[in-house]
Amino acid sequence: MTEWTNSHHLSLTVTREGLTFPVSMGVSSLSLSALQLEIHRFLHPEERTALTGIAQHDYLLGRHAAKLAAFNFTGVAPAGIRIRPGVFGQPVLTCPGHSNVQVSIAHSGGSAMAVVFPESHPMAVDIEVLDADRFLPPLSPAESLLIASLPHTPEEQQFLLWTAREALSKVLRTGFTTDLELFNVKSVAVNGDFVISTFVHFLQYKAVSWIAGNMACSLVLPERSQVDIAALQTLTSRVS
Repeated sequence: MTEWTNSHHLSLTVTREGLTFPVSMGVSSLSLSALQLEIHRFLHPEERTALTGIAQHDYLLGRHAAKLAAFNFTGVAPAGIRIRPGVFGQPVLTCPGHSNVQVSIAHSGGSAMAVVFPESHPMAVDIEVLDADRFLPPLSPAESLLIASLPHTPEEQQFLLWTAREALSKVLRTGFTTDLELFNVKSVAVNGDFVISTFVHFLQYKAVSWIAGNMACSLVLPERSQVDIAALQTLTSRVS
């Protein structure tokens, strides 16, 4: 499959206690017109949409990024892979010849990111444009103290924690339908250009967060799993 301009996919190897899990990520920042020209190449017939404008752009971006990742993971042609909403709105991936494969999708500000992973190793992503005019719920006093030490601007600090919390809500399949305090961050540590966070109430997960251009990005995965975080920066350099 030929990659399109401003799109990219990446294979990641995640390790945990001697086990290896294949993971694939995709990003896309194509214009709406470019995506419309390629619909036949990446949309399953049952994914066609009547959405228009920004809503259509977001939908197609998310599907495009997800299909890049899914093709890289399975080798199945993107238009043969179907992604439909589950009962809680979560994306459910169906791929001929493959089972127990899942996907998480995020889009913001004309870009999208997706991660495809085995069901046995839950993961989720979130991205957000750094928008000074956007209201974010206030952090807890403890979280405010934590992020004050990060080598980022106050705006970047807030969005990094927000994407970490939102990615956690996706991996739990609750979204922000419950008390936001349940997603509070317990600790942060700097690892090069990345911030590694753990959570107060969900100790089994951690978030790897980073800034790519004007985007804050987070990948949530099991706390004891290890991923090549440097590769993540390579992945998102094309959408920054």
